[in-house]
Amino acid sequence: MMNSLTASALGRAVPPGMLALLARTRRGTDSLLSQPAIRRALPSILILGLALAGVLGWFALRAAPASVLYPGLPEAERAQMLTVLQAAAIPATLSPDTGDIRVATADYHRARMALAAEGLPAGLPDGNALLSDLPMGASHAVEGARLRQALELDLARTIGDIGAVSAARVHLALPERSAFLRDSHPPAASVLLTLAPGRVLDSGQIAAIVHLVASSVPGMAGEAVTVVDQRGRMLSDGGDAASAINDRQLAHRVAVEDLLRQRIEAVLAPVVGVDNLSVQVTAALDFSQHEVTEERMDPSGTALRSETLSESRNADPPAGGIPGAVSNNPPPAATLTEQSPAAAGDTPGVAADGSGAGTVQSASTRNFEVSRTVASTRAEVGRLTRISAAIVLRAAEGDPAAQEARLSDLRRLAEQAVGLDPARGDSLTIVSQPFAPPPATVDAPRTPGWLPGLLRQLAVIAAIVVTAIAVLRPLAQRLAPAANQAATTAPALGLDAGGADGAGDLGGSLGGGSARQRLLAASVLGSLADRDAKREALRRLAAEDPQRIAIVLHRMIHAEIDQVQ
Repeated sequence: MMNSLTASALGRAVPPGMLALLARTRRGTDSLLSQPAIRRALPSILILGLALAGVLGWFALRAAPASVLYPGLPEAERAQMLTVLQAAAIPATLSPDTGDIRVATADYHRARMALAAEGLPAGLPDGNALLSDLPMGASHAVEGARLRQALELDLARTIGDIGAVSAARVHLALPERSAFLRDSHPPAASVLLTLAPGRVLDSGQIAAIVHLVASSVPGMAGEAVTVVDQRGRMLSDGGDAASAINDRQLAHRVAVEDLLRQRIEAVLAPVVGVDNLSVQVTAALDFSQHEVTEERMDPSGTALRSETLSESRNADPPAGGIPGAVSNNPPPAATLTEQSPAAAGDTPGVAADGSGAGTVQSASTRNFEVSRTVASTRAEVGRLTRISAAIVLRAAEGDPAAQEARLSDLRRLAEQAVGLDPARGDSLTIVSQPFAPPPATVDAPRTPGWLPGLLRQLAVIAAIVVTAIAVLRPLAQRLAPAANQAATTAPALGLDAGGADGAGDLGGSLGGGSARQRLLAASVLGSLADRDAKREALRRLAAEDPQRIAIVLHRMIHAEIDQVQ
């Protein structure tokens, strides 16, 4: 009743042409599924379908490629970013290793745009922002703290611009300046660097960071700056000047030895071949500093430095006569007499005959400077004191005398190449020996980057297929016993078990091709016949053609007979 109502309702809702098409489609599907070949392949088709469904499900459910958004941010900003992404309906997860936010690669740029619209990440404020927010009437201590924090932020932003540094933090220890303190501690700084993944800083970059911080703070020495990475490793020398000097000395020695070795190889390689010699050079360097100041006096070499001449004259006549009253009388009046200059003496106040009344005194002083030489000599730092070189050549077959002459020539070439000085104690040893054969190395084949992922996917697919074959195939065989029975009976009879279409083949194989035989074949192999009808048809076939039935039975038990024999 219900089926008739449903069919009538369906007939009224669906056009008649569509119902006919559905009926023909259903009959075609039933006819296709009734084929023995389709029934035999049904378990394999089912397994392949399940395997394909499993592969498609795995591709659909696997995690999409993810990208990290702004690594190294503080936790507060990460929480704000997660809230913004959830509001924008963008799936985001936290990395279990670093705690960074990850989004699907397809949503990476959309997530950045959504965060930028909200002003995230805020990042570090600069020094100008801190100073502009300084309140009016702040105390001296607050102003000093703000100034120090602004300087720290500016230094951190400057260091963060280096390519290998993803983030930086700077801490400054600035002592208070006071006129009442006699002793004051020098300023110091510590720098924490967060390096980008897979990046390292060389010694030059570390020294540049140290000098950048030290030159930004007045009175700070480079030894007072400590640089540490995010793993707690000391990057700077920690103020150990002796260790830094030793490292520079070692680097200079290695550079000198490499230069000398390259000179020897450049001279000998064109003669003996690049692979036929081995050179090692050891250089002894003197890094001690000597400064000598020398002053020399030359007694034989004199020079007039200064000369002073002095002369004094007195024209008064000396006292004379007998002491007494008469002698104290004033002299008589002078009388002027004319006398030629030639008659008088050359000296004023002195008579021509040398008896004059005046006195003359003269003195001279001469200063002489002795020749003197002052020399200041500073010895060269890293002076080369001794060279030791060892050269091994691959032994070659030939006359021993010719080999000795060849080694002598090569020795002279090497000595001239490095400038050996026997007076300095330099030595060079050159020998000819057979070289050991190099170990056989097999170059490992280069594996493409995409191959491991493809192999993992194929392994998953193979596991799904094996599981489907092991579990679902027995179940499918149990669900189709009739198909297995028809597939076993039809080949044994030597007929095409194709339902109604196989009746003509059956009739032809029996030789008569009569309508009765075709009817019997249809009743045996048809899908609509029951077991009793098939049994009756087989009896009639056996009665009409017992020889063929015997051949069929012999084929069916032939394998078992062979096993028994």
